[in-house]
Amino acid sequence: MDYSQQPPKTPIDDPFEQVRGTRQRQGLQIFGFPLRIDPFFFVAAWLIGGRQEPMWMLVWVVVVLVGILAHELGHAFAGRRLGLEPWIRLMAFGGMTGWMRPRPLTAGQQILISAAGPAVGISIGGAVLVGGLGGAFAGASPAVLQVLDYVVWVNLGWGILNLLPILPLDGGHILASVAGLVAGRNGRVAARIFSIVLTVTIGLWAFVAGQWWILILGVVLTFANVQGLRAEMTQAS
Repeated sequence: MDYSQQPPKTPIDDPFEQVRGTRQRQGLQIFGFPLRIDPFFFVAAWLIGGRQEPMWMLVWVVVVLVGILAHELGHAFAGRRLGLEPWIRLMAFGGMTGWMRPRPLTAGQQILISAAGPAVGISIGGAVLVGGLGGAFAGASPAVLQVLDYVVWVNLGWGILNLLPILPLDGGHILASVAGLVAGRNGRVAARIFSIVLTVTIGLWAFVAGQWWILILGVVLTFANVQGLRAEMTQAS
C-alpha cells in the first residue's frame, strides 16, 4: 500500500530487532529484505474473506499473504535498484515498505517506487484473468478455479485499489509526487486535502450502501490523512 521514507528510530540493520539498544538475532527475511508480519494481518485477512468454509478461509488468507507480499516486494526491488535498503512490514489492511537509511529521492524515483507495487499485482492478476478468458484453465477442477479466482481478486483488485489517488495508497504517493514537482510543499498539502475529500466522499457512499469494510477503510484513511495534513502544516510553519 504504502512506502515510507521515514527512518527507524535507531539506524540498525534490521529495524524490527532491537531490545535496549542491543542488536538481536536476525528475524524473518525474504530476498534479503527484513520482513515483519503483524498478527493482526492474518486476523484482518480472515475477516475480509467473509463467510466461507474454514479450509477455504485458510486458502484465502494464504493467497492474501502471498499477494500483498508480492506487492511490497515490487516496492522493495525498485528501492534496491535505486540504492536503498528496504524493509517490509505486513499489517492490517495491507503492508508497508520503508528504507533503513533513507535519502532524498527525485519525483521520478518516488513515482517509480510507488508504481512498482501495483504493477506486480496487476501483472499477476491480469495474467491469470487473461489466461482464464483465453481458456488456459479449461478442464481445471472447481477447487483450482476457486484459487485462481482468489488470485485475480487479491492481486488485480488490490493493485487497482492502490492506484486510487488517496494517500497513503500508491496512487496517492504518485499524485503527491507530481503535485510536489509542480507546487513544492504546497502540492503535497493539496494532495492531503484532496485525499481527505475523496475518502470522506467514499465513506459517505459506503455508509449509505451498507459497505461496511469500505466504510472502515475510508475512516482509517481519512484519519491518516488528517494526521498527515497536520504534520505537513506544522513543517510548513
